[in-house]
Amino acid sequence: MKKSIFRILACTLLVITAFNLESCTVVYRSIAHGQADVTDHEWQPKVIVEKGTTDFEFAKKTDTELAAFLDKSLEGSNTNAFMVIKNDTIIYEKYFNNYDENSLHTSFSVAKSFVSALVGIAQGEGLLNENEPITTYLPELLKQDKDFEKITVKHLLNMQSGIKFDEYPRLNPFTGMARLYYGTNIRTKITHGMTIEEAPGRFNYRSIDTQVLGVILERVTKMPVEEYLSEKLWKPLEMTSDATWSVDSDRNKMVKAFCGINATAEDFAKLGRLYLNGGKYKGKQIVPAAWVAKTDSGKKIRSHFGYKNKWWTSSHYEIFDTEDEGKAYAAANGKEFISSKKLKSGKYVSYFQGDDYNALGILGQHVYVNPTENIIVVRLGDSWRNKRFYLSELIYTYVGNGRYKKMLPKKEVTTSQNIVAKNN
Repeated sequence: MKKSIFRILACTLLVITAFNLESCTVVYRSIAHGQADVTDHEWQPKVIVEKGTTDFEFAKKTDTELAAFLDKSLEGSNTNAFMVIKNDTIIYEKYFNNYDENSLHTSFSVAKSFVSALVGIAQGEGLLNENEPITTYLPELLKQDKDFEKITVKHLLNMQSGIKFDEYPRLNPFTGMARLYYGTNIRTKITHGMTIEEAPGRFNYRSIDTQVLGVILERVTKMPVEEYLSEKLWKPLEMTSDATWSVDSDRNKMVKAFCGINATAEDFAKLGRLYLNGGKYKGKQIVPAAWVAKTDSGKKIRSHFGYKNKWWTSSHYEIFDTEDEGKAYAAANGKEFISSKKLKSGKYVSYFQGDDYNALGILGQHVYVNPTENIIVVRLGDSWRNKRFYLSELIYTYVGNGRYKKMLPKKEVTTSQNIVAKNN
């Protein structure tokens, strides 16, 4: 009896000590490194995502007009990499602040879209079912709260889990996000440290939902998530560089599924290319077509709170003389008319939803896909700074939907052209 009591007390002491040690680490990391920063992957523990033996590189042919517009627009904007790909050709590529084509950039929540692709692959392999309760894969959650069986994998994919989590502020070392971002044992936080705040179904952006998916992937594939990423995406897509994935600690090596993939700009673009091609690469189906079809149009995503399966969408705009012209433009171009507003000039700005969509990360990380124009845009860097445009406006309206052409200086008419015009 005495031995049993001693063992219980010893185990309790160990748990308290471990908790306090991790709490100290969380506080230290929060103070030492402050708010999330694009250089965090340099100090964070990490694992390698191995590339294969072959590389795919996009063709390159600079669009000089687009370059003239972007060179000016990106100056002083805190951008580290900006790439535009049209019809499988890089038409603009530029790096700033001592970054280059070989630099690894952190992606923050762009990683969530990669995790979604992995979930789709795992489902295609019969390893999981998005309609199943998460307790099918993490049965230990039932010991904490039987209501966990009401949460499905699909709820996690769409940020509708109802799990209690404080997304903001990150700097407070006692919030959920700080413990997830700076903690040293993420796996245990998922399997033994979660509580439910509300019934599943309401959209509420929670990074913990994606982290739970990471633990589920690890469980059903029986391999580390970074190895599954390497095997199912990094090697098949012929990425040009090994990536890294930030982990909680060198000891536990649980990837930060919600934020931690670090790669080159061109390799991030290949995720966009994969979705642009319906999940295929060189004729081989990498991600199930039905999975990609869930988010292959911004219109589909917009009808689902603007967020679905870890992908976002946003509107773009054009200027017209009348509101009816905007509606006619939408009908003629397969776009969804959203609204219109009269400007002081008397013209109307009309907002549209096209088929374009986006993988997004905090501080302005973008992997933008426009199926209509066959365009991919990658932007990586720190918090956006530009007085002329919002970053989403620049990507969706000016680059993705071509409005930059209206910003270019008008070409001067040559003397010979003037003579022809006069004679006519």
